[in-house]
Amino acid sequence: MTLYESSETCSYLSGSDAIKLLELIHKSLTCEMEDDFTALFPKIQELFPFKFALAMLGQQDNNGMIMLSGANISFPEQWLHESISKNYLQVDAVIKENFTTYEVQHWSVTRKKLFRREDINSLSQDFGMRECYTHGSRPSAGGQNGSMFCFSSTSMKYDMRTVAILEFLTPHLHLAFSHIFENKQAKVNNAVLSSREKEVLNWLKQGKSSWDISVILGISERTVNFHVYNVLQKLGATNRPQAVAVATRLGLIDIG
Repeated sequence: MTLYESSETCSYLSGSDAIKLLELIHKSLTCEMEDDFTALFPKIQELFPFKFALAMLGQQDNNGMIMLSGANISFPEQWLHESISKNYLQVDAVIKENFTTYEVQHWSVTRKKLFRREDINSLSQDFGMRECYTHGSRPSAGGQNGSMFCFSSTSMKYDMRTVAILEFLTPHLHLAFSHIFENKQAKVNNAVLSSREKEVLNWLKQGKSSWDISVILGISERTVNFHVYNVLQKLGATNRPQAVAVATRLGLIDIG
């Protein structure tokens, strides 16, 4: 952002906006744990309204596929499970555009610019995510991952004030989330799963419930949940879809 662009962007912000942004930037600098990072989002809601939020880090490989990892702040878990199981996160035009341009996107504008598969659109709409802002930052010096932050709701108008907020805030969210991810990744990379935990994960990847898995493996549902809890702890995941995604990325379970 040039000095002129920065000055022009500031013109869309009130004094109250500037104070809240400075507070958020300060809090982002002190984030050490994922809970610290998640706690930023209610403060962001004070600047502009949204219902769902998602943070992702990723990079494109030689085939143009986007390798992702992230934190689900408040997106519906079933949406996330469907998106992972159907590979939507790797092929969604909105996500690819983010990790190419790293510009602010709003779906009302994006729909006119990009072809987005109808099944991906329909899945989002089924969960009340009809409009969305996305913005990300390029990999920082020495880093490999860019970022994407999604803010969605049933209705979100496009306005330059929100664009300005995202342009100022996103680089700081990127640095905070990258720092947390790197610390977390160092622990996760040393994770060792038992053969039973891998079995449970593979069935979770197939969309099976704890009860389904208990029947398949001939163990109690309580035992299945015990294995799931251990897997979440070892992989630093907050939910089952995220655990499957982390385990797949680390090669702990099969990709297929």
